[in-house]
Amino acid sequence: MTAQIREILYYKGVRTVMATEPLSPYLQIRKDICFNASSTALRRGYLGIWKINDKRLFLVKLKGYIDKDYKEVKLDYIFPGKKEVFADWFSGKIRISQGELLQYVHMGYSSVFEKDLFLKFKDGVLIDEETIDNRIEFEKNKK
Repeated sequence: MTAQIREILYYKGVRTVMATEPLSPYLQIRKDICFNASSTALRRGYLGIWKINDKRLFLVKLKGYIDKDYKEVKLDYIFPGKKEVFADWFSGKIRISQGELLQYVHMGYSSVFEKDLFLKFKDGVLIDEETIDNRIEFEKNKK
């Protein structure tokens, strides 16, 4: 599998990219929505832009592809009439890679960066965060 294009997350006023797909649990419930992979680097068939506001996770933009001819759709396709959507369906961790790239892996989100910031959510609400320093483990595994 090719390395995947990461979704965008605005957190504490900073634009970051995620190694997580918070829309995925919602799409598992909505069997009527099916995106088509527009590229091997975008197997999920869409790209989301997210923000955290007052500890709540919101989907603010979406660009996806449907049908055999890869028709482009926006947020309105899934959430008619909405300009942003509170992601109350999402419970789990969002991983944000930070720092220099230590090892490129041409698969999914497997590349290793100096640090990973993990944001933990319950029903779309940020409840915890933790930073992991990958440098020590990376150097140990290199030897």
